[in-house]
Amino acid sequence: MSASPPPGNLVATRSADQLSQSGTRKDTHRELRLLVLASKRPGLAPCQRYRFEQWATRLERDHAVKMDLMPFESPALSDILYEPGHLGPKAAWISYDFLRRLKVFPALKHYDAVVIHREAALIGPAIYERLMAWTGKPIIFDFDDGIWMPQPDQGTLFSLLHFHSKTATICRLATAVSAGNRILADYARQFNSAVSVVPSTIELDEYRVMPEAPLTDKFVVCWTGSSSTLVYFEQARSALEQVAKHVPLVVKVICSKPPSRPIAGAELQFVPWRADGEAEEVGTCHVGIMPLPDNEFTRGKCAMKALQYMATGRPVVVSPVGVNVDVVRNGENGFLAATEREFASRLLELARSSELRMRLGLAARRTVETAYSASTGAAKFASIVKSVIACRAN
Repeated sequence: MSASPPPGNLVATRSADQLSQSGTRKDTHRELRLLVLASKRPGLAPCQRYRFEQWATRLERDHAVKMDLMPFESPALSDILYEPGHLGPKAAWISYDFLRRLKVFPALKHYDAVVIHREAALIGPAIYERLMAWTGKPIIFDFDDGIWMPQPDQGTLFSLLHFHSKTATICRLATAVSAGNRILADYARQFNSAVSVVPSTIELDEYRVMPEAPLTDKFVVCWTGSSSTLVYFEQARSALEQVAKHVPLVVKVICSKPPSRPIAGAELQFVPWRADGEAEEVGTCHVGIMPLPDNEFTRGKCAMKALQYMATGRPVVVSPVGVNVDVVRNGENGFLAATEREFASRLLELARSSELRMRLGLAARRTVETAYSASTGAAKFASIVKSVIACRAN
């Protein structure tokens, strides 16, 4: 299960056998060591990339906290999990990986604490989390989405086997909880008093301010997201088609697959997602959008799409859902748009004023630098880690 981290990321993945061979950690260095349990190998999941994977380098360099990642999914499972069909192989690999998770336990003695990101195992109730709590090892539970409820479009057998209700149990078992925003933190505080908000963050060394593309030909509006969130892109379809009636429009979609149909009157530019080019692609536009329906699940979103655009100096138009209203101050660093008419109106306003785009874009970048940078997130998370371990030592 060994995996190499992507460039610029010092999250290590080592097997339990390798850890056993390394010998018991000596306390002469006061470097703290964390075993991180998450679903995927480094570089594959945005929920990991914009949290602990991004913080790992700074945690080790600036805060003497070293992380080792032990993913649940084997490479074989990751390759087929979200592909259609393959039900037999999926069931076999999920079962194999579930049992393979037992390798966590001999490794625990080498670590000061365990970080559980979302869940220890992809299926089943909180079996592994209960066993880990029984060992007495401090547990930091980290989550960044409304994972206690199925997504509105889910209803598959796999979703039922996922046991979304175990989130409450993990909150109770944890020594401390790191939640991605205030809404998630409010949920966690029903079960645990040691809850801190640590927003998902942007690596500013990768997301640099980009000069705006010349608006000599067409107005470029960007949307980025995973294929599972394309349904949210559809929330902006009517507004985009209205804008296309007034200005020449390019709609750039950065995703693993394109929308199911074009935007009437606009040029649809599909850009296949890749990690090493995402920042540049996101910034090569005039405006970024984050449309969302307003429901219990979407209110738990961490505004990552908006933060990505804002980090490159692009203004944003977002739905006033969940913490979008905390990140975006209407008319100051972006626009909030609750209706189709408002979305279209704000986009047209930005299309017609380079001065407005520049003013909002610069303010957007300052917002990310101040509150949502990787260095800020790493410092907050390090504070939680040190507090947990200090309390346990006392």
